[in-house]
Amino acid sequence: MRAGFEYFRAFPEDSKQNKEYFKRKFSMPVLALGGAQSFGPLMVNMVKEVATDVRVGIIERCGHWIADERPEHLTEQLLAFFGEEE
Repeated sequence: MRAGFEYFRAFPEDSKQNKEYFKRKFSMPVLALGGAQSFGPLMVNMVKEVATDVRVGIIERCGHWIADERPEHLTEQLLAFFGEEE
C-alpha cells in the first residue's frame, strides 16, 4: 500500500517536472492510440501537447486495454506506423 500511496503523492512533483520537460516538444513521430470507450479523444489531445509529429487513432469498440480488447487491430496499427519509417 505504501508504494501505491507514494505513487499518488508524487503527482504534484511530477507535474512540476513535466512542465519543464515539455517546454520543448518531441520531434520524432509519435503514435497515440486510445479506446473510444475510454480516454481515446483525451489521449490524442494530451499527446499533441508534447509532440509535433503525432499520428492518432481512436479505436472503436475498445476501452482502456487496447492490447487485450483489440489485439489484431493494435498489431495492424503498429505495423503501419513502424513500416512508414523504412
